[in-house]
Amino acid sequence: MLERRSSTVEIREQWPILDIDRTLELCAKFGVRQGVRNGYPEPFTVDFLITERVDGKLRYRAASIKSPEDAQDPGIRRRLAVEHAWCEERGIPWALVNTQRFNKTMLENLRFLRGWFRHRYVPDPSLVDRFASHFESLYAPNRPLCEILIVLSKALRQPTPTVEDAFRYCAWSGRIQPSLAHPLSLDAPVVLESSVVHA
Repeated sequence: MLERRSSTVEIREQWPILDIDRTLELCAKFGVRQGVRNGYPEPFTVDFLITERVDGKLRYRAASIKSPEDAQDPGIRRRLAVEHAWCEERGIPWALVNTQRFNKTMLENLRFLRGWFRHRYVPDPSLVDRFASHFESLYAPNRPLCEILIVLSKALRQPTPTVEDAFRYCAWSGRIQPSLAHPLSLDAPVVLESSVVHA
């Protein structure tokens, strides 16, 4: 979801807080035992440290990803309090992200759309513009995606795998806005977030 935002510059996963002295102090404050490995304190890690471009400037924000059950666990909540306090002291906005809304359909759809990246598809801006425009004119709520792509393959004079990845890229980048709540596949119609396709 973060990768799909145009403002996202970088996502660092399991980013370590190497300011051990301060996290030890915060652990004492919140009643948390800092982990130890080979006799040395183990750094706390933030699930995601996100770099975003906002109004032309780079900004950081942190996110911890937890299931509803983990988010209610008192021990985990105290460890999160350490992360949150450390980030707050440095002016880094911190958020706890509840995974409950990330259901199986949404995750499968994101994997399907991200196929353009796995296939090493390199977007051609001209082709992407033409694809989005043609897709808008051919789209119908009951028309299977593969049928639209066959027509687009001929109209754009591109191989089928290329137009499939052009669709994935356009949907990934927001040029086309499929609903992530409805299953996405080549042999089924695409449900759009709205009737407007942004070309």
